[in-house]
Amino acid sequence: MIDKLRRIFLFFNISDELLSEIASFSKLKTYHKDEIIFYEGEKKDKFYGIVRGNVLMYDSDEKGEIIPKNQFGCGDIFGLISQIQNRPYCLSAVSINESEIIEIDYNKFAKYISHPPFSDRIIKMLSNQILQEMEFNKLQKYDATKRVVFTLLNFPQKFVKRKKYMLAKELGMSPETLSRILSRLKNEEIICYCEKSIKILDKEKLKGLINGSFSYSQ
Repeated sequence: MIDKLRRIFLFFNISDELLSEIASFSKLKTYHKDEIIFYEGEKKDKFYGIVRGNVLMYDSDEKGEIIPKNQFGCGDIFGLISQIQNRPYCLSAVSINESEIIEIDYNKFAKYISHPPFSDRIIKMLSNQILQEMEFNKLQKYDATKRVVFTLLNFPQKFVKRKKYMLAKELGMSPETLSRILSRLKNEEIICYCEKSIKILDKEKLKGLINGSFSYSQ
């Protein structure tokens, strides 16, 4: 378990003695593809670290359809903010693929969070999440193409192994519109597909599509 904990960013370079203490109230679980980890509104007093795989945090609309909010991968933690604020999870979490996830008892971990390095790392994590949310909210002022371009430039991880219909929903467009925009960027040799992700070939031209200094060729 100690070796597994070391793969989580919160526990990098932590002594074996301290990791052994944390391991005593942690549990390693394997989740299958599309398996729910927790639902919005649940209160489990647990937070989670990803050893292997990917997790999608999502909301649901009034029809019960998924609204993707955030995606986490190896080394990330999730579910901690709700524990710090002593409230139920504000989003649901599902394993995108088969994942190894460490479940940590927050009540037993809480005594460590006010001391370095945990306090510093948690502050940094929360700050990064707030900044990402602020940046992502800027998408509302863009048209569909610029929303895709902005996300490629600022949140490339969203295009890694993400189901296209989920990403399209997060960007506020249909999967067909997203596919059409990506195909056009590919035809312009601005991007290319690399395994299950997208690689930017011409970052300056991509930036130009945001500020208007470039346009698609006809």
